Amino acid sequence: MNRKMSSYRKQIDSIDMKIVSFLHKRAGAVKKIAALKKNGGNEIYDPAREAEVLQKIKAVKKGLFPADGLEAVYNEIFSVSREMQKKIKVAYLGPVASYTHLAARRRFGSSTEFLPGETIKSVFWKVDKGTANYGCVPIENSTEGAVNYTYDMFADFDLKIFSEVMLRIHHCLLSKTQDRKKIKIIYSHPQTFAQCRGWLETYMQGVPLKEVSSNSKAAELASKEEFAAAIASNMSAQVYGLNVLSRAVEDMTDNYTRFFIIARETARKTGRDKTTIMVSIKDKPGALLQILRPFEKEKINLTNIESRPSRKKVWDYYFFVDFEGHMNDKKVKKAVVAVEREAGSVKVLGSYPQF
Repeated sequence: MNRKMSSYRKQIDSIDMKIVSFLHKRAGAVKKIAALKKNGGNEIYDPAREAEVLQKIKAVKKGLFPADGLEAVYNEIFSVSREMQKKIKVAYLGPVASYTHLAARRRFGSSTEFLPGETIKSVFWKVDKGTANYGCVPIENSTEGAVNYTYDMFADFDLKIFSEVMLRIHHCLLSKTQDRKKIKIIYSHPQTFAQCRGWLETYMQGVPLKEVSSNSKAAELASKEEFAAAIASNMSAQVYGLNVLSRAVEDMTDNYTRFFIIARETARKTGRDKTTIMVSIKDKPGALLQILRPFEKEKINLTNIESRPSRKKVWDYYFFVDFEGHMNDKKVKKAVVAVEREAGSVKVLGSYPQF
C-alpha cells in the first residue's frame, strides 16, 4: 500500500475514534436531558431545537464536508438520541418507499417506527387517535401545486402543523426488464406522470400509461409483470427488486415536494418560523382583500395562499395562508386578531421552524 495513503488512513482512524468518543459524551448529555424532559412533561421530538442545531452547524463555513451531508448525519444522530429517550411512531402516506416515506425518514431518521397509511385521512386518523406520535403528509409540489386533500383534512381534524420537510424529487424509470424498448405499459401516480410528461413524450412515445394510487404501488405492479415499468423512487427499485433504466426523468430539475409533519401539539418559537392559518371569509365584496391587509400593515411576508371549498354550502371557501413568523410574535398576534375581526372564522394550524 502507498505510504501516503496508509498515513492518511491512520489519520482517519484516529479522527473516527474521537468522533465515537464525542458521540458517547453527547449520548450522556442526552440521557440527562431525557430525565429533565420526563419530569417536566416535555415532548421527545423538538423540531425547534433540531432546527437550531442544524442552523449552527451549517453556519460553520470552513471545511470540505457538504452542508447536505452534515444535515443527513445529524438527522441520524437526532434519531438515535430520540430513541434513547422514547420510541417514536410516525405515520406516513404509504406504502413503503413512497416519497412521503422518504420525507418522513429524512426528518426522523432510521431509528424510528414508521406506520404506513393507505390514505392521507388514515395518517391524520392515526395521529388524532394516538396510534402515532406524528404524521407526514404531502402538501405542495413545485411543479403541480397543492395537494388539496391534505388541506381538506385540516378542516376535519384538530391537529397542528409541527414541522415541514422539503424533499427534492427525482423520478426513476424502473422495470424487471433491462431493455427500455421492450416496455409495454408504465404505471405511476397521475401527478408523477404530469411531472414527467415531456420525458415520456420524447423517450416512451406510444407506450400506454396506467394511473395508480401511488408510485410505490406502481413499483409493486411492475415487479409482477415482465415487460411493465413504473416511475417511482430509487428506493422503490431496492424494495421491489427492479432495475433502474433511467434516472431523473422529471421535466423540471428543481422538482420539490413540501411535506407537513402533523401532531397534536404545537412547536415552540425559534426566531425563524412560519405559521399557517385557515380562514373562512364573509360573503361580501373585497372580503379577501380585507383579510390580507393586516399582514401588509404589520410587514409580514406571505409565502403561500390556497383556497378550498368548505363543503358546507355552494361557493363557500376556506383560505389557507402561510406567512413568516410565529404566533408568539407580537406583530403576528396583532395581524391575526385583525383578520379575526374581518373573517368568518380563523383557525391557527400551527407555527413551525423553517429548516
